[in-house]
Amino acid sequence: MSNIRVGDAGSAQAAARRYLASQFGSNKIKEVSFSRAWYTPGSQKDIWEVEGDVLIKKGWFSKESVHFKFQIDPATGRVIAYEV
Repeated sequence: MSNIRVGDAGSAQAAARRYLASQFGSNKIKEVSFSRAWYTPGSQKDIWEVEGDVLIKKGWFSKESVHFKFQIDPATGRVIAYEV
């Protein structure tokens, strides 16, 4: 993944898109929709949290919707925790 500072919700969503593309393949992703993106200051580490759904192409005609929730390190832009 890239080393890009995440300073706002849009760049947190871009980091999530990059992670999804690396996991599923950019040619398999039909659509990504975000339901929430928020910044959480922590006592040990600050994080961006991004939640949404990704529509993945499966075969010729079928698609699968997968819900995700990522925690993104604001200093590096890397996904550090996830639920899929």
